[in-house]
Amino acid sequence: MRKKIFLVLLIASVLPFIGVTTVLHFVTVEQQQDLAQKRLSMVISGVVSSYDRTAAGILAQVRTLASNDELTRTLLLTDEIGFIDQPALIKSTVNYMNLLNLDYLIVTGPHGKVLAQGHEPIMFGFSIAEEPIINEALLGQQVHSLGIREIEGKPKMMMMAVAPVWFKDRVIGVVAGGVIIDEAYLEDLKGLAGAELILVRDDVIEASTIPGKAEEIKLKIKGGDIYTTELRDIPYNFCLFPLVDFTDEKIANLLIGVSTYDLKTAFNKVSLIFILFAGGGFILAFVLAWGFAHKISKPITMLAGVASRMATGDFEVDVKTNRSDEIGQLIASFNSMAADLKEYHQKLIDSERMTAFTQMAQKVAHEIKNPLTPIQVSIQDLRRSYNNNDKDFPEILKKSCNTVLEEVSTLLKIVREFSEFARFPKPQFDREDLNELVDSLATLYSADKQANRLVIHLSDRKLSVDVDRDQIKRAVHNVLKNALEATGQTGKVELATYEENSFAVIQITDNGPGFSPQAKKNLFSPYFTTKPKGSGLGLVIAKKIITEHNGTIHIDDNANGGTVVKIKLRIAG
Repeated sequence: MRKKIFLVLLIASVLPFIGVTTVLHFVTVEQQQDLAQKRLSMVISGVVSSYDRTAAGILAQVRTLASNDELTRTLLLTDEIGFIDQPALIKSTVNYMNLLNLDYLIVTGPHGKVLAQGHEPIMFGFSIAEEPIINEALLGQQVHSLGIREIEGKPKMMMMAVAPVWFKDRVIGVVAGGVIIDEAYLEDLKGLAGAELILVRDDVIEASTIPGKAEEIKLKIKGGDIYTTELRDIPYNFCLFPLVDFTDEKIANLLIGVSTYDLKTAFNKVSLIFILFAGGGFILAFVLAWGFAHKISKPITMLAGVASRMATGDFEVDVKTNRSDEIGQLIASFNSMAADLKEYHQKLIDSERMTAFTQMAQKVAHEIKNPLTPIQVSIQDLRRSYNNNDKDFPEILKKSCNTVLEEVSTLLKIVREFSEFARFPKPQFDREDLNELVDSLATLYSADKQANRLVIHLSDRKLSVDVDRDQIKRAVHNVLKNALEATGQTGKVELATYEENSFAVIQITDNGPGFSPQAKKNLFSPYFTTKPKGSGLGLVIAKKIITEHNGTIHIDDNANGGTVVKIKLRIAG
């Protein structure tokens, strides 16, 4: 026994360590990826913001130049009289380009003809009106975009902006400026955002902030999602950011990446700590398991012996202990289980008694009396009202007829059901208001109410329950009838309804003689009765009905003498 417990404890101790270590490993990997992704997201945000600020700055510079009075006068003279001081305009354009720190600057006339260039001063006189971005400016629009321009015979990718030069309500020229996107620009962007950047156009690396030649950077472009790769044996997380022009046509891709080397190194150290922790935990588990094995084996052996007694049907067991640890809790749980089994065993006996009663239930006389009594009471009330010329006779007649018809229907139903294999009718559930149901039953006891022998207190709240109306009335009638008979002509019975912990409660209290301890044990036994002419079936049928409604019925002593009967039914959803 001790060895088995030791092995169980050892395994139970080691498995959590293994499980925790495994989970921590995967959590660590996930956290590493999550941190890398968060770092990349922050970097992407910084790069995009810097890129947008650069574009907005170029547009602002070009817009300012387009509103320059000297330039406006020059273009106005050119447009109106055809005169242009070409060398002066070229010189001004070159000066403006250097002053604004631009790599590209062009001034055109109202029809898109180049009048001066800052980056190639000797080139002018040709038209660029067909270029979409220049055409937008000629139409009066201010635009910034990404484009490809030839400078000194080589195509250069640049961030550019255009702005129209206005005179009154017409465009008299266009100013276009830009900044080349090369390694110098990417290095500046890297300094601001802290990211490695690779500019790719047509699957060719145009510029990069990663050391080494472009052909040495073995990089596979994988779409727009975040992905991991290695460049020069250093792990990176990259994200592809498309660079588009003002028409949203993609010109190139900017790969934004961050190195995860430091994260990988740090998490490898953490993983090593986890492994050492798991090894130490295994040794500790071995020592503790060996020490606890003996302490645990003794009470478990005792519990095994008690369980053997319970297997033979002896439920009168109670394991004594003064321990408050887990074993003590186990023993307390065992005692609770034993008590539950004892209660279940008693319920099983009660169920067998109820089954026996069902087999003997061909004697339906008791149940037949229940409908006949209301019929008799209703006819007596009707006759008394007629003899007394009661002014409410029509209403009493209507209620009496309804009661008689209802109870006759109930009588026919009982006879039919009991004649079939001596079975009690199965409940037919409908949504009912328990207050209204009890009130309708109380009309059968109008004489007792008038004599103040029966007092009714109905709940102010509606108590909706799913019940078989006839059967619940029959169960309450059985209990109420017993209470009235027990108290005699001078006694008092109180019938009340209320809500208690999601249950609708029917409480019947009387001040009669009550029951002896021996009688209480047999109240729900078939044919047991304390009355000379009683059948011994009333309470049994009531309990069967309430049980089939998933309710409970309890009988207790009244503190002031007599008996209290509580019927509980679950309130409908």
